[in-house]
Amino acid sequence: MDPKARQLEALYAQQASGWVETMRQAGPGDDRRFVAWLKESPRNVRDFLLMLSLDRALGEIDARRLVSIESLIAEVDASPFAARHGAPARAGRRRWRRLAAAAAALLLAAGGGWGWLLHSRGDWQEFATATGEQRTFELEDGSVVYLNTHSRVRIRLAAHSRDVRLLSGEALFHVHHDAARPFLVSTDDAVVQAVGTQFDVYRRDDDTVVSVLEGRVSVTPATSRNPSGGLEAHPDRPGTGSTAAPRRLDASEEARVSHAGSVSVREVNNVSDIVAWRERRLIFRDQTLEQIVAEFNRYRATPIRLGSAGVGERVYTGVFDADDADSLLQVLARDAALEVDRSGESIIVRLR
Repeated sequence: MDPKARQLEALYAQQASGWVETMRQAGPGDDRRFVAWLKESPRNVRDFLLMLSLDRALGEIDARRLVSIESLIAEVDASPFAARHGAPARAGRRRWRRLAAAAAALLLAAGGGWGWLLHSRGDWQEFATATGEQRTFELEDGSVVYLNTHSRVRIRLAAHSRDVRLLSGEALFHVHHDAARPFLVSTDDAVVQAVGTQFDVYRRDDDTVVSVLEGRVSVTPATSRNPSGGLEAHPDRPGTGSTAAPRRLDASEEARVSHAGSVSVREVNNVSDIVAWRERRLIFRDQTLEQIVAEFNRYRATPIRLGSAGVGERVYTGVFDADDADSLLQVLARDAALEVDRSGESIIVRLR
């Protein structure tokens, strides 16, 4: 292991050890922050349990064999670590066992390929999320991928390259610096190369949007396609055939790459809006109803439909809960020009 890798391992271990100590006598807000940290990456769960095992806490967990993993995960989602501070020591011990069990439940539920690893194709691994679902996972190189709802990626880490295919949907990448292995993310429209940066890639029906939160990336149109509409069948050479010059994007810049290969770049004043989906929020600024409904439908099993010509061109600004379609429908119902029809299970918005 090289010195930088050893240093990173030591930092991760120190962070996990710090949480073990913090959660012995957690203060206000520590429970919530701990659960959020635990869910950031499978690595955090693993490191926490390793530190916890040194404290001989896992003996009790193994003896119990975690009969109901599902209920323990539900406890974590509900942030159950709410024992009153200053309670008797016996209650503290029960709370600590519950804390350890919940962490182990997350680890076991994620084990065996982390549960939502679909399959491998050669050296490629494929991950996906269902409608309304979001996932976070850490790659072997230390990079972290945040996968949005209804999305699919294929990943291969090789000796001299790191390749990601965004097959559908949206993903946020936090790339670990490794100059010897370029980090490439490709869609049908674009190839994005980054070194030690954070950026979002959204593969849409009519284009690909690349947004940079930190650092710098280069974006090259992927103009070479096979008859089925995908990239050339050379997964180790994404973007083969493209002759367009790369466009350099800095932090707070966004590029839209069309199917035809055109690239438009703009500055983004509120770059945090782009990744608000990680907090289950949808932020719209002067966007058409067609765009807004399309985003909401990514989180819904029953889609909202636009039922008349011109209704999708109306423009709105607002912040919404991605899981609460009624918050959008309530706004639309107050628009005197619109009618919201909830016949049966379908929802149709049309002009009056």
